[in-house]
Amino acid sequence: MKKALFLMLVVPLFLAPLLHALSYPPPDNEPAYLTDDEVMRVGAKLYLFHSGTEDVKNAIKIGDVLTVMREYPPDISGVTKETGKVKVIATLGNYYLEAEMIEGYAHPGFLAMKKAVASLITARVKPKH
Repeated sequence: MKKALFLMLVVPLFLAPLLHALSYPPPDNEPAYLTDDEVMRVGAKLYLFHSGTEDVKNAIKIGDVLTVMREYPPDISGVTKETGKVKVIATLGNYYLEAEMIEGYAHPGFLAMKKAVASLITARVKPKH
C-alpha cells in the first residue's frame, strides 16, 4: 500500500516537466496584450540601453540608422523578425541613447542593431507638458 501511495505522489513530479517542455512556434501577429500605447510607431522617440563598452561607443554614432529586430527566445524558435528602423539622435550618459522611429514599429524589449552591435529598446520618451 505504501509503494502505491508513493508512486501516486512521485510520478506526477516526473511527468510535470515533460508536459511543460512543449514549445510552439512564434505567432505571425504580435500578441493581443501589446496595446497601441506600448507600440512605438514612426515619429516616436525612444530610449536605447547599451553596455557602455568601447565597441558599442565606436560602432554607434549620432545619425546612425539601426535595424529594429524582434527576437524570439532560442528555446522557442530560431526566428528573428525585422520590424523597423530607428535613427540615433542623442547620447544620454554612458549607457543610453535617444532615438526616433523612422520606419515600422517597436516595443520595449526589442533590439536595435547595427551589424553585430545591439542595444535594447527600453521605453518611449515621455513628452514634457
